[in-house]
Amino acid sequence: MLFLDHVTLAVPNLSQAVHLIQETTGIIFSKQVIPFPGTIGQVAYLREGFIELIALEDLEEAQKTPLGSAFAAFASQRAGIFGVALEVTGGLPSFIESARSLGIPYIGPNHQLAPLEDGTNISFQTAYIGLQMPWLIEYEQSRVWPSTYTLIGVEIQTTNIEEDLSVYSSAYQLQASIATDSGSLDRIFLLDRGWLSLRHTDTNETSGFNAVVLKKDSDTFRILCTSQGVQVTS
Repeated sequence: MLFLDHVTLAVPNLSQAVHLIQETTGIIFSKQVIPFPGTIGQVAYLREGFIELIALEDLEEAQKTPLGSAFAAFASQRAGIFGVALEVTGGLPSFIESARSLGIPYIGPNHQLAPLEDGTNISFQTAYIGLQMPWLIEYEQSRVWPSTYTLIGVEIQTTNIEEDLSVYSSAYQLQASIATDSGSLDRIFLLDRGWLSLRHTDTNETSGFNAVVLKKDSDTFRILCTSQGVQVTS
Protein backbone atom coordinates (compact mmCIF):
# COMPACT_ATOMS: atom_id res chain seq x y z
CA MET A 1 0.00 0.00 0.00
CA LEU A 2 1.06 3.59 -0.60
CA PHE A 3 0.22 6.40 1.83
CA LEU A 4 0.88 10.13 1.68
CA ASP A 5 3.23 10.32 4.68
CA HIS A 6 4.67 13.81 5.02
CA VAL A 7 5.68 17.03 3.31
CA THR A 8 8.83 19.07 4.04
CA LEU A 9 8.76 22.82 3.43
CA ALA A 10 11.86 24.99 3.24
CA VAL A 11 11.13 28.34 4.90
CA PRO A 12 13.35 31.42 5.34
CA ASN A 13 12.14 32.15 8.88
CA LEU A 14 11.06 29.13 10.93
CA SER A 15 9.34 30.93 13.82
CA GLN A 16 7.34 33.20 11.50
CA ALA A 17 6.18 30.29 9.32
CA VAL A 18 5.20 28.17 12.33
CA HIS A 19 3.29 31.06 13.89
CA LEU A 20 1.38 31.80 10.67
CA ILE A 21 0.35 28.18 10.08
CA GLN A 22 -0.62 27.61 13.73
CA GLU A 23 -2.67 30.81 13.88
CA THR A 24 -4.45 30.10 10.58
CA THR A 25 -5.10 26.37 10.86
CA GLY A 26 -4.90 25.59 14.58
CA ILE A 27 -2.41 22.73 14.18
CA ILE A 28 0.33 22.50 16.81
CA PHE A 29 4.03 22.16 16.02
CA SER A 30 6.64 20.35 18.11
CA LYS A 31 9.61 22.02 19.74
CA GLN A 32 12.58 22.83 17.53
CA VAL A 33 14.85 19.96 16.49
CA ILE A 34 17.89 19.66 14.20
CA PRO A 35 16.72 17.60 11.20
CA PHE A 36 20.29 17.48 9.87
CA PRO A 37 23.40 19.61 10.51
CA GLY A 38 23.10 23.26 9.57
CA THR A 39 19.31 23.40 9.86
CA ILE A 40 16.52 23.80 12.41
CA GLY A 41 13.02 22.43 12.07
CA GLN A 42 9.62 21.88 13.64
CA VAL A 43 7.01 19.24 12.91
CA ALA A 44 3.22 19.17 13.09
CA TYR A 45 2.14 15.57 13.67
CA LEU A 46 -1.30 14.92 12.21
CA ARG A 47 -3.70 12.00 12.62
CA GLU A 48 -2.51 10.80 9.23
CA GLY A 49 0.84 12.15 8.09
CA PHE A 50 2.82 15.18 9.22
CA ILE A 51 4.23 18.49 8.01
CA GLU A 52 7.84 19.45 8.58
CA LEU A 53 9.18 23.02 8.33
CA ILE A 54 12.96 23.43 7.99
CA ALA A 55 15.06 26.58 7.83
CA LEU A 56 18.71 26.88 6.82
CA GLU A 57 20.88 28.03 9.74
CA ASP A 58 24.48 27.43 8.66
CA LEU A 59 25.23 27.04 4.95
CA GLU A 60 28.74 25.64 5.40
CA GLU A 61 27.59 23.11 7.99
CA ALA A 62 24.65 21.99 5.85
CA GLN A 63 26.90 21.43 2.85
CA LYS A 64 28.87 18.77 4.73
CA THR A 65 26.23 16.10 3.98
CA PRO A 66 24.53 15.15 0.69
CA LEU A 67 21.03 15.84 2.07
CA GLY A 68 22.16 19.11 3.62
CA SER A 69 23.78 20.20 0.38
CA ALA A 70 20.60 19.50 -1.57
CA PHE A 71 18.49 21.37 0.97
CA ALA A 72 20.89 24.33 1.09
CA ALA A 73 20.85 24.64 -2.71
CA PHE A 74 17.05 24.64 -2.69
CA ALA A 75 16.50 26.88 0.34
CA SER A 76 19.07 29.44 -0.80
CA GLN A 77 17.01 30.10 -3.92
CA ARG A 78 13.41 29.88 -2.76
CA ALA A 79 10.88 28.97 -0.11
CA GLY A 80 8.72 26.02 -1.02
CA ILE A 81 8.08 22.30 -0.76
CA PHE A 82 11.47 20.61 -0.62
CA GLY A 83 10.19 17.05 -0.42
CA VAL A 84 7.14 14.81 -0.43
CA ALA A 85 7.29 11.34 1.14
CA LEU A 86 5.07 8.38 0.33
CA GLU A 87 4.98 5.56 2.87
CA VAL A 88 5.29 2.04 1.50
CA THR A 89 3.86 -0.86 3.47
CA GLY A 90 4.65 -4.45 2.60
CA GLY A 91 8.33 -4.11 1.69
CA LEU A 92 10.26 -1.19 0.21
CA PRO A 93 12.99 -3.27 -1.51
CA SER A 94 10.49 -5.29 -3.54
CA PHE A 95 8.55 -2.11 -4.41
CA ILE A 96 11.59 -0.36 -5.88
CA GLU A 97 12.81 -3.49 -7.66
CA SER A 98 9.48 -3.68 -9.44
CA ALA A 99 9.83 -0.02 -10.48
CA ARG A 100 13.42 -0.58 -11.62
CA SER A 101 12.21 -3.30 -13.95
CA LEU A 102 10.19 -0.56 -15.66
CA GLY A 103 13.24 1.67 -16.02
CA ILE A 104 12.81 3.85 -12.91
CA PRO A 105 16.30 4.59 -11.45
CA TYR A 106 15.58 4.46 -7.72
CA ILE A 107 18.51 5.11 -5.35
CA GLY A 108 18.27 3.04 -2.18
CA PRO A 109 17.01 1.69 0.08
CA ASN A 110 18.98 3.73 2.62
CA HIS A 111 18.59 3.41 6.39
CA GLN A 112 18.07 6.66 8.33
CA LEU A 113 17.11 8.06 11.74
CA ALA A 114 14.91 11.11 12.40
CA PRO A 115 15.09 12.96 15.75
CA LEU A 116 12.01 13.49 17.93
CA GLU A 117 11.61 16.28 20.48
CA ASP A 118 11.78 13.78 23.38
CA GLY A 119 15.30 12.81 22.36
CA THR A 120 14.39 9.49 20.73
CA ASN A 121 14.62 8.65 17.05
CA ILE A 122 12.42 7.08 14.40
CA SER A 123 14.16 4.44 12.29
CA PHE A 124 13.21 4.06 8.64
CA GLN A 125 14.53 3.32 5.17
CA THR A 126 14.14 5.46 2.07
CA ALA A 127 14.48 5.39 -1.71
CA TYR A 128 14.78 8.34 -4.09
CA ILE A 129 14.46 9.16 -7.76
CA GLY A 130 15.23 12.88 -7.72
CA LEU A 131 14.40 16.10 -5.90
CA GLN A 132 11.42 16.85 -8.15
CA MET A 133 9.74 13.50 -7.46
CA PRO A 134 8.14 12.15 -4.25
CA TRP A 135 10.44 9.79 -2.37
CA LEU A 136 9.56 6.54 -0.64
CA ILE A 137 9.78 5.70 3.04
CA GLU A 138 9.14 2.57 5.12
CA TYR A 139 9.17 2.68 8.93
CA GLU A 140 10.36 -0.05 11.25
CA GLN A 141 7.18 0.34 13.27
CA SER A 142 3.92 2.18 12.76
CA ARG A 143 3.24 5.53 14.43
CA VAL A 144 -0.02 7.06 15.64
CA TRP A 145 -0.31 10.75 16.54
CA PRO A 146 -3.23 12.28 18.50
CA SER A 147 -4.61 14.95 16.17
CA THR A 148 -7.86 15.97 14.52
CA TYR A 149 -6.05 17.00 11.33
CA THR A 150 -5.21 14.88 8.30
CA LEU A 151 -2.70 15.38 5.49
CA ILE A 152 -4.79 14.66 2.42
CA GLY A 153 -3.02 15.87 -0.71
CA VAL A 154 -0.17 17.55 -2.57
CA GLU A 155 -0.54 19.68 -5.70
CA ILE A 156 2.23 19.37 -8.29
CA GLN A 157 2.62 21.67 -11.28
CA THR A 158 4.10 20.40 -14.55
CA THR A 159 4.67 21.66 -18.08
CA ASN A 160 4.16 18.16 -19.52
CA ILE A 161 1.30 16.28 -17.89
CA GLU A 162 1.32 13.34 -20.30
CA GLU A 163 5.01 12.63 -19.73
CA ASP A 164 4.67 12.91 -15.95
CA LEU A 165 1.59 10.67 -15.97
CA SER A 166 3.72 7.89 -17.43
CA VAL A 167 6.61 8.42 -15.02
CA TYR A 168 4.40 8.58 -11.92
CA SER A 169 2.46 5.48 -12.96
CA SER A 170 5.68 3.47 -13.31
CA ALA A 171 7.51 4.91 -10.30
CA TYR A 172 4.69 4.54 -7.80
CA GLN A 173 2.62 1.72 -9.33
CA LEU A 174 -0.43 3.98 -9.31
CA GLN A 175 -3.79 3.45 -10.89
CA ALA A 176 -4.79 5.44 -13.96
CA SER A 177 -5.31 9.12 -13.26
CA ILE A 178 -8.63 10.87 -13.66
CA ALA A 179 -9.54 14.45 -14.52
CA THR A 180 -10.33 16.58 -11.49
CA ASP A 181 -12.75 18.72 -13.49
CA SER A 182 -14.64 18.09 -16.68
CA GLY A 183 -12.55 19.35 -19.58
CA SER A 184 -9.60 20.19 -17.33
CA LEU A 185 -6.00 19.24 -18.06
CA ASP A 186 -5.49 18.52 -14.35
CA ARG A 187 -5.08 14.92 -13.22
CA ILE A 188 -5.11 13.22 -9.84
CA PHE A 189 -3.53 10.03 -8.51
CA LEU A 190 -5.52 8.43 -5.71
CA LEU A 191 -3.25 6.73 -3.17
CA ASP A 192 -4.33 4.23 -0.53
CA ARG A 193 -4.32 7.30 1.74
CA GLY A 194 -4.30 10.77 0.24
CA TRP A 195 -3.71 11.98 -3.31
CA LEU A 196 -1.24 13.66 -5.66
CA SER A 197 -2.53 16.03 -8.32
CA LEU A 198 -0.75 17.09 -11.50
CA ARG A 199 -1.66 20.57 -12.68
CA HIS A 200 -0.60 22.23 -15.89
CA THR A 201 1.68 25.27 -15.86
CA ASP A 202 3.15 27.06 -18.84
CA THR A 203 6.57 27.82 -17.37
CA ASN A 204 9.38 25.77 -15.84
CA GLU A 205 9.79 28.42 -13.15
CA THR A 206 6.44 27.47 -11.60
CA SER A 207 6.75 23.71 -12.07
CA GLY A 208 7.30 21.28 -9.18
CA PHE A 209 5.66 20.74 -5.80
CA ASN A 210 3.23 23.61 -5.32
CA ALA A 211 0.90 23.20 -2.31
CA VAL A 212 -0.03 20.87 0.53
CA VAL A 213 -3.65 20.29 1.56
CA LEU A 214 -4.88 19.51 5.10
CA LYS A 215 -8.32 18.66 6.41
CA LYS A 216 -10.06 18.93 9.77
CA ASP A 217 -13.68 17.79 9.81
CA SER A 218 -15.35 19.90 7.09
CA ASP A 219 -12.52 22.47 6.92
CA THR A 220 -9.81 22.27 4.26
CA PHE A 221 -6.55 24.24 4.36
CA ARG A 222 -4.10 24.80 1.51
CA ILE A 223 -0.50 25.75 2.37
CA LEU A 224 1.86 27.05 -0.28
CA CYS A 225 5.05 29.08 -0.48
CA THR A 226 5.39 32.04 -2.83
CA SER A 227 7.94 34.79 -3.34
CA GLN A 228 6.04 36.63 -0.59
CA GLY A 229 6.47 33.74 1.85
CA VAL A 230 4.16 31.06 3.29
CA GLN A 231 0.47 31.50 2.53
CA VAL A 232 -2.52 29.57 3.93
CA THR A 233 -5.98 29.56 2.39
CA SER A 234 -9.14 27.75 3.46
